[in-house]
Amino acid sequence: MPFTYTYTARNKENPNRIMTFTIFEDYLKVNLTGLVDQVSEVVEEKDRQDAVKEFLTTQSGSALYKAVERLSGPVHVNDVSPSYAEGLFKLTFWKRVAGLRFAPLVLAMGDVDNPEAAEKFINTLKERQDLADTPGIFSGPLDYWATWMAMAIGIIVLIKWPRKKTS
Repeated sequence: MPFTYTYTARNKENPNRIMTFTIFEDYLKVNLTGLVDQVSEVVEEKDRQDAVKEFLTTQSGSALYKAVERLSGPVHVNDVSPSYAEGLFKLTFWKRVAGLRFAPLVLAMGDVDNPEAAEKFINTLKERQDLADTPGIFSGPLDYWATWMAMAIGIIVLIKWPRKKTS
């Protein structure tokens, strides 16, 4: 049976704001739950115009997260950097394109309802990172598309650089 660990982060002040993280094998899946339930509540409201307006103003960030979740898919555990400090639970993960890190995505939630569980999740994730292989061919700065683009631009500049003519 593969290793699976699930942590659900819920905001103290807004209990409808929920993020569920599942570690399975060498991957982490993010699920932003509760958004579909809120959409169905808006559809059932009698005064839909006000309900839709309030939903869009309060939940636009959640809708954006849901869209990002669909685009991102599971992420390798070694492409994730978790942190919990001063009540802020933050998870930064990198989307890979052609085996190199392309763009970071940051999910954050302040005032989680169970800080001990957040710390335990981070410790479990770090333990799993120690056991997992690295997902890319390169490590360090060569694992990022930005580094390769900067090197390519540098080479082009050096080749095209105007040389002083000596007479």
